[in-house]
Amino acid sequence: MTAPKCIVIANRKGGTGKSTVSYNLGAAYALAGRRVCLIDLDSQANLTQLCRVNPVSLEDYRRIIPVPMSDKLSILPSTKQFSQLEDEINRMIDRNAYIRTEILPKLKGFDVAIFDTSPSLSVLNVNAFCIADQVYVIVNADSFSLMGLAEMESILGQVKGINPGMAWSIVLNAAHKKRSLTTASLNALRGHAHYSGIEIPNRQHFADSNALKRPALELPEILARFNELVEL
Repeated sequence: MTAPKCIVIANRKGGTGKSTVSYNLGAAYALAGRRVCLIDLDSQANLTQLCRVNPVSLEDYRRIIPVPMSDKLSILPSTKQFSQLEDEINRMIDRNAYIRTEILPKLKGFDVAIFDTSPSLSVLNVNAFCIADQVYVIVNADSFSLMGLAEMESILGQVKGINPGMAWSIVLNAAHKKRSLTTASLNALRGHAHYSGIEIPNRQHFADSNALKRPALELPEILARFNELVEL
């Protein structure tokens, strides 16, 4: 069996909706008939909790046993002890190889692996970039969430030297027309060479769906945007 397609959801700024996008993207792939494993790399465990699963001990995390949520969708839960794991990875000769050697071989049988990252430049995040087929940088419709774009572009440019097959693009989450993003900033975003053109609407619906711990895909305009990501 071949390794799954690896998708990484990222931004150096927190609060842009990375976990929500990961959750709904996984559900969209599952609806399309793909076998999906969500991987939560953030010790805050937001994605894990959205999936109605508890974080695991570091000992259990090392076993890499995804928890089934349906016949098509599973999650590898977060652990609150990622800092300890990262200390161990940093002592490895090839510290960028942990996900490639310890996680990916245990995900055979899945078509897609979606990595939800923390808002940091942790060694686990770098590991994820190094095996990514696609990185989606998630931004909101406010000027603050765009501030991390230049830094993300620099980081991903460096990772390209290790993983030349990686593609990356920008996705605008919560694209309300009346948010505080200025017209000039929005035009600059839309003119960016890596802008996907995909704008996910209606943040309140996401908030409601998150509270109920279920995907937000029953609204056609939201499902359509995630299907566009599935088709990229």
